[in-house]
Amino acid sequence: MARRVVIVGGGVVGLNAALALAEGGFGGEVWLLEMEGHLGHHTSTRNSEVVHAGFAYPPGSLKAELCLEGNRLTYDLLSRLGVPFARSGKWIVAHGEGEARALSAMMENAAACNVPGMREASPGELLRACPALARPTAAAFSGSSGTMDCAGYIRALERALSRFPNAEVVYPCRVEGIDASRGIALTSRGEIPFDVLVNSAGLFCDEVYGMCGGGRRFEIRPCRGEYYSWRGGPVEGLVYPVPHRFLETGDAAKVSSMGVHLHSNMASERFVGPTEVMLPPERKTDYGIEISAEEISSRVARLLKSPPDPKKLSPAFAGNRPKLFEEGRPVGDFVILKEGPFVHLMGIESPGLTAAPAIAGHILPLVIS
Repeated sequence: MARRVVIVGGGVVGLNAALALAEGGFGGEVWLLEMEGHLGHHTSTRNSEVVHAGFAYPPGSLKAELCLEGNRLTYDLLSRLGVPFARSGKWIVAHGEGEARALSAMMENAAACNVPGMREASPGELLRACPALARPTAAAFSGSSGTMDCAGYIRALERALSRFPNAEVVYPCRVEGIDASRGIALTSRGEIPFDVLVNSAGLFCDEVYGMCGGGRRFEIRPCRGEYYSWRGGPVEGLVYPVPHRFLETGDAAKVSSMGVHLHSNMASERFVGPTEVMLPPERKTDYGIEISAEEISSRVARLLKSPPDPKKLSPAFAGNRPKLFEEGRPVGDFVILKEGPFVHLMGIESPGLTAAPAIAGHILPLVIS
């Protein structure tokens, strides 16, 4: 009898895992279960749509290694699937001597991680490219960063999976329990047997981990990021402050905290965001926008010659990052582990979008062994 792999979670990581199995010649069945009425409803399509370079993550961490590999694989996959993207690059700007030192530390980190396309940039070069920005103390440019159409990516991955007769994508299909002794997923669509179950449930991975009988004390706490659109915004591309962890006041656990930044998407819409608001675990699907236009304008004012006019800012969307805690302490990195017939992907927040195809390759030996 053919083996069956059941993947819980139809976001970009789960879809990439299913496609890697189907394309890699796995002889068994691949079932992808998504609890919502469409794929990628949560973290995968509620973000900045950025292809990250990997310069912000600690050397040797899974985030650094899988982001670096995923950057190359993502561009290749987007090209193959016909998904719009742009290798726009990303500006990182520092204001004041403290931030300039942090930018220097960031560049050392990028070199230690072997990130390609990173270089220092003069304030004059930055202002020629983005005249609306305030003159920085120091700047850098990440040439391998870019943007993509996330919704188009999700649709293209689903279309790619539809070509394989051994791949089933089932939604809406909520996992309500796991009978590990029988190898059965108890779902809203009935009992679904499995030989291996991949927990790629994102914001809900801790709940699925508990259903599987996992013994570690994992908890996902949602961290909401709120975005505003900026009508007529004069900044095109990606402009970021220095990542939080490199500042003298930075929190080393917040390795994915990039701060409120300016970005434009593939449709040339301009955005300001995201914020960072920790929510209690029971509010994982709370996508309200509570920050005012005046407040988010003030958050990016120092990046610009003139801050955004609040009257030209409109609430756009919000997304929740699945921040992983263990024993009440923040983890700060991806956790990928195999326990019996279960492969758990825990805390896949940013740069999960970029790292997705690399994560899929990373777990293949765990799934098929």
